[in-house]
Amino acid sequence: MTPEAYLSRATLRRDASAASLLPLLQPSKGGGQHTGHHLVWSLFADSPDRRRDFLWRETTRGTFYVLSARQPVDSHNLFRLDEPKVFAPALAAGDRLRFSLRANPVVRRRNSDGRSAKHDVVMDALRRSADARLGTRLDAVRERGSAWLAGQGQSAGFDIDDKLDVDGYQQHSIPRRGAAPMRFSTLDIDGVLHVRDPSLFVNAVLRGFGAAKAYGCGLMLIRRP
Repeated sequence: MTPEAYLSRATLRRDASAASLLPLLQPSKGGGQHTGHHLVWSLFADSPDRRRDFLWRETTRGTFYVLSARQPVDSHNLFRLDEPKVFAPALAAGDRLRFSLRANPVVRRRNSDGRSAKHDVVMDALRRSADARLGTRLDAVRERGSAWLAGQGQSAGFDIDDKLDVDGYQQHSIPRRGAAPMRFSTLDIDGVLHVRDPSLFVNAVLRGFGAAKAYGCGLMLIRRP
């Protein structure tokens, strides 16, 4: 049984009462994943011990899509919040969907001390490959991003078309108090998929794809062509 979920759109207010806070809420340079994390969390932080039960993505500056187990509550009046919609797509095997995904694709490798650790698929490919086709970062982005998503589809009930738009590779550094910064990368992947198992697919969308989900990764936005 698919758990109840809601898809919402939240846009930062631009009226006079909020305008003076915008430089702090959304600095013009850098820190987008970090500030977005705190902004979206404010819609769900109803208790200090609450665990994250939502995925989010900033599609344009100040506009966030959120997939959540609870309806968001704008207690601080920071957003223009559209009416949340129940996320319950009626899908059948063979359905064709357009999708857009910002993900942190990783692969696990054993370090020199024998411990398993996550590695960015793009940099991992550049370090390990002797293949001339992966001689540039752009080649690695396209090939490894596509291969990673195809692998996700094997266990998530979908297949992807061969022609994907894979770009937007960025590396991020999130400061942490008393600890080393959290470093991760993101890829933007857009294209067409075919649903193989509707139940598996919807539950995978609810869980999200890849790592760094707290920082705006993993939410697959889907629509019919």
